[in-house]
Amino acid sequence: MRTRKLSVRLGLWVTTFAMVATTLTVVEPSVGSAALLPQGTGGGVVPTPAIDTAQGTVCLFWPNQTEPGWVPFAQTGIAAFHKYMPNFKQLTYDGDNSAATQLSQVQACIANKANLAIISPPVPTDAGAALKDLAAAHIPTIAQDNDPDGGPVYAYVWVNFEEVGAYFGKYMVANIAKQITHRPIRLAEMYGDPTFAVYFDWLTGITPYLNSLVKSGLVKVVCKSNTPGWDPTTAQTNLEQCLTKTGNGVDAILGMNDSTMDGMAAALETQHLLGNVKMYGGHDSDLTTLQRILAGDQYATFHPDNHSSFEVTVTLAEAALAGKSAESTGLIDFHFNNGFVKGGVPTVKAPELLVTAANMAQSVVGEGLYTKAELCTSIALTSAFCKG
Repeated sequence: MRTRKLSVRLGLWVTTFAMVATTLTVVEPSVGSAALLPQGTGGGVVPTPAIDTAQGTVCLFWPNQTEPGWVPFAQTGIAAFHKYMPNFKQLTYDGDNSAATQLSQVQACIANKANLAIISPPVPTDAGAALKDLAAAHIPTIAQDNDPDGGPVYAYVWVNFEEVGAYFGKYMVANIAKQITHRPIRLAEMYGDPTFAVYFDWLTGITPYLNSLVKSGLVKVVCKSNTPGWDPTTAQTNLEQCLTKTGNGVDAILGMNDSTMDGMAAALETQHLLGNVKMYGGHDSDLTTLQRILAGDQYATFHPDNHSSFEVTVTLAEAALAGKSAESTGLIDFHFNNGFVKGGVPTVKAPELLVTAANMAQSVVGEGLYTKAELCTSIALTSAFCKG
C-alpha cells in the first residue's frame, strides 16, 4: 500500500511517497477469477530489475488525469523508479490531453539535462515532434501504453488489447443468451479512439465472436460510434443519442475502456436503465468502474499488471542507460510499426489482469490499486464484497 500527496502545478506533478513492501499475487487464468493474459515475458514471470545506484534525471510524461486509470498507473511507475533507481531525480508531467503541452514539457525535460524519458503520448499521431526532440538531445526514450508514432523510440511497453477483446468476445458468446431474454439482443457498440493501435487490436480479438453472434441472429447491433480521446463526456453523448434513436431499445452495451464506460453508465442512469442494460467490456480499472462491478451493473474490466509493467520498463531503462539494445533484455516479443523506426519499435506486451467482483480482493486490493475502504463507498457500499 502507498500513501501519497499529489499536487499539480503548471503541468508538473510533485509527488512524495511513504512506501511499505507489497506482494504481487498472480491467480491462474480462468473465467471469473483473476487472470494473467498471455504475453511475451516468460508466461507472466518478469525478471526483477537490478538496483541501479547511478545518479541522473528521468522524465515521466503521462498523457492526462482525466482518464482515472492513469493516476494509480503513474503512481506505480513513480514508485518503481524510486525503488530501483533511487538516486535518479524524477520530473513527472501531465500532458493534459495535449500534444502541444507535452512537447513544451519535453523542452523543459531537455533543459533539465535529463538522462532518460518515459513517455505516454496523449495524441499518438502527433507524438513525432516530441520523440524527435528527445532523440536529438540524446535522451533514450521508452514509450508506455500509448502509441509512440512518428519518431525514434528505444522501446515500447504496451498492453495486450487483442487478448482483452478476445476475452470479452468469448464471455459474450458463452453468457449473453443466458443473461438477456429479449430477442434479438439489441447491442450498442460504443468504441474508443481509432487513432490508437489498441483500438484495432481489441477489434481483432473480439470481432470473430461478435460476428458469430450477429450471424446467428441472436444479436442485432442497433448503434455504433467511436469516442475521440476516450472522453467520457463524448461517450455519454453518443449513448444518449443512441437511446433517443432507439426509444431506449438497448439491451446491452459494449465498450473498450473504463472512461468511456463511465460516460455510458451516466447516460443509462439518466434514463433509469443502469443495472437493467448489461455492460460488457472495459480496461483500466478506474474506481467508478470497479464500484459498478461490485454493485452488479457491469461484469468485469481489465488493467495492466502495473507492477510487472514497470519492472519491465525499469529493466529496459537500465539497459538503455548501459548502452545495450532492448533485445539484450530478453523481454522483446513484438515490434510495433510506428511509421518511423525501421523494422518497428522493440516492444513488450505486458501482462493484463482480469477484474471481477469475485476477485476484487486479489486483483485490485492485493495489487495496491485501491484499498477496500476506497472501493466501499457509493453504489458499492451494500455489495457482498463490502459487507464481508
